[in-house]
Parts: sequence; structure tokens; C-alpha cells
Amino acid sequence: MPYRGKTTLLIVAHGTSVADGDPAGVLARQLRPHWNGPVTHAYMRSDPGLRSVLGKMMQAGQTARLVVVPLFFSAGYLVNDELPAILNEAGLRHAMVLPPVTGLHGFIPMVADCLATTLAARNWQAGETTLFLVPHGLKSLKEPSDEQIWQAQRIANVVPELSVKIANVEGQPSLADWRSMADRPHSMFLPLLAGGGVHARTDVPEMMALTEADEAVVLSPIGIWPELPPLILDQAQKRTRHAVVLANFTTADKFVSQSVPAG
Repeated sequence: MPYRGKTTLLIVAHGTSVADGDPAGVLARQLRPHWNGPVTHAYMRSDPGLRSVLGKMMQAGQTARLVVVPLFFSAGYLVNDELPAILNEAGLRHAMVLPPVTGLHGFIPMVADCLATTLAARNWQAGETTLFLVPHGLKSLKEPSDEQIWQAQRIANVVPELSVKIANVEGQPSLADWRSMADRPHSMFLPLLAGGGVHARTDVPEMMALTEADEAVVLSPIGIWPELPPLILDQAQKRTRHAVVLANFTTADKFVSQSVPAG
């Protein structure tokens, strides 16, 4: 039965080879009780695949009004090129696509609050702490990307006492070299990852190789933060309300134009 008058929320993530790694599905289940409409999820590189999910949604009449949430932490090829191409291919050019997580309004305040809480819990001073942002990165990176530098600067702007560094899982600068980059007595690691995959579970801990002598704390991957679902929900609701108001305004404007004789 078609869903009339409701907006569908679709969470799209990269995908993982880990059997029980399902970050998009977990997020969808967290959002479902709070969303007035269907909520589902898909992956770009694993199952359920995005094309298959879109096909089923179209058959169910769930795509007339669609908000897509990219569970990504950079605006790379998958978000900027492949995702829009697949939506266009499915005839869903009208879909409302939110920015990746790091581009959401409120993302930096959310991170800043977590950093402040962590520092206070450890009785650390920001001026004595190096914050390592840990993105997935790319094997081809020889230095931080412009987007990574921008993210680091945004955090440094709100917590200026911190020393903020980039430490990629893949590419340079590498997380494996974090000790040579640390310039403060304490270190914090913030994985810009969805969570649940091989990188978060295995690669990051192995690359850091922390010892008892290290004054370090590893934060949970942002994709599993409890503060993230409310942030996404707020952005999706605002986008939907804006679209509805705009549609009503456009319809009313056309009605007036057709009703009032020219001249």
C-alpha cells in the first residue's frame, strides 16, 4: 500500500564485509520510532545494495518524498558523484540529500561537547592534548586533503587550545605514525568512521598499538555516538518541512497566476 503524505528516510552507507557490521541498519532502527514515515537503509558496496533497495521502495510507493542521509564522513566520490547518479538513474532527482555527517549543521558543536566532557573526565587540559582526527582516507593520499584540513580547522576554531592532527587509516599522514606527530603529553583519537567494520574493530587499534605508558584515550567511532541520531533527525525534519513549505508556496503561486487574468 502506497505511503501517501509521508516522507521516506533512507540511510546510505559505504558497506562492510563484517558479518554483523550494519551501521546504517542500526541507525535506521534508532530513527524509525521518531520518524513519521518509512525508514530504511542501503549500502553502496554491500547488501542490501542501494539500487535494489530503491527498486523495492518505488514498488511500495515510498519515493514520492524522499530524504537521503549519507552515513559518510567526507564528501568524496561516492557522495558527490555515485550516489546522485544512482538516484538520477532511478528517476529520483527530486530526492532531498543531506550533507555527509561531518557537514551537518550542529556537527562541530556535538564534537566540541564530547571533547570537553572527555577532557574533564580525565582531568586533562586542552592545551596539553593532541587530538587526532582519524578518517578512513585514501591510499593515494600523500598529505591531508583539503577537506580534512578544513575539518581540523573547524574543530580548532571552537577548541583553540587543542593541537589537532590528521591521522588516516589509509594514506598519509598515517595513524601508524601518530607518535611522531604528537606534540602534547596527552593524546585523544576521534575515529571519523561509521563503526562496526574492520577499520574500527581491528585496523585502528592495531595501527595505534597503544601501551600502558601512553597517555591516550580513544573515542567511539562517530557513527555510533548516541548524539548522532537526534542530530540527523533534526536535519531531516527541517529539510522535509522546508520542502513542504516550498511546494505549497509554489502550488499557491501557480494557482494565483492561473486565476488572475492578465492585464
